[in-house]
Amino acid sequence: MKQDILHEDYSPILKEAKQLVITAQQRFLQKANLESMNLYWYLGELLAKTAKRYQWGQQVLEKLSNDLSTYFNNAKGYSVQSLRFMRQFYCEYIEYPELLEIAKNVRWRTNILIMTRIKDPKARKFYLEMARDTLCNRDTIDIQIKSQVYERECLQDKTHNFKKTLPAKLAEKADNLLKPSYFIEATKPFSGSGKVLEKHIENHMVQHIKKTIMMLGKGFTFIGNQYHLEVKGNEYFIDLLFFNRILRTLFCVELKSKKFKADDYVKLPDENPSIGLILCTDRNTVEADYALRDIHKPMGIAEIQLSKILPSDLVDKLPDPRQLEDEILQELAETKQEK
Repeated sequence: MKQDILHEDYSPILKEAKQLVITAQQRFLQKANLESMNLYWYLGELLAKTAKRYQWGQQVLEKLSNDLSTYFNNAKGYSVQSLRFMRQFYCEYIEYPELLEIAKNVRWRTNILIMTRIKDPKARKFYLEMARDTLCNRDTIDIQIKSQVYERECLQDKTHNFKKTLPAKLAEKADNLLKPSYFIEATKPFSGSGKVLEKHIENHMVQHIKKTIMMLGKGFTFIGNQYHLEVKGNEYFIDLLFFNRILRTLFCVELKSKKFKADDYVKLPDENPSIGLILCTDRNTVEADYALRDIHKPMGIAEIQLSKILPSDLVDKLPDPRQLEDEILQELAETKQEK
């Protein structure tokens, strides 16, 4: 007699089956993308060498574009501009084989964006690795470029006490993970000041937790916000609590300059010492370095940059958008009636 499978027995089977399908799909897409990038590379090589030999002009490129599109049943991707990008791709990376290997694992549209917007090889490598490692799309990389992530993360000085408070290998990894500053892209301006602004930033980071994790870097998972602790009769609330799988350590993120929480009461026995990160809208590097001298727990201080912020003197003085819309519609209706 057949026995019906129980839900608790079926659930892990379904979960594993889904993961197998997702993994296979990812491998297929990665392989397909690699084949496409190899095609664009070899086409670019053909165009570059032939153009140099025969001094090709615009008309020949247009003819090739039309012939390829017609032969392959109006297939997209062989426009004159696309062929130019392929030729540029070859010319740009022929002397940078290391960058080429990274670029081949990045989507073509994202490659075009990085290739046309970023000329410095080090910066180009930074954004290519970001696109490859995080699998983020073109729009996300575009935002990162506009917010000058490379300049903020790689060209600014970092402020922390990791060398003094962590084992050497862990301190090096933590230093690589920490950024001098972090950028938040918002659809509407942040408003208020002090605790009000901090709460708005916290809410935004929680509501857009995927973008927040990408902003922090590799290996982060979100545990919770306003994480409650009770230590020796005292209550503590950590603004944002994360765990980093690379370092195997907790990351306690505070959105204002205040005393580090007693996070050892959260840390599990097999985890590394917890790391605190204070994000402030205006970081004074000299004062931060001085403050870290007397702190004996792993701590980093970084600047958080907001894409849009409403001056505090304008808060509560601007009309509500919905109210303004209703008033405009009413005026239009009244004008129509008068006519």
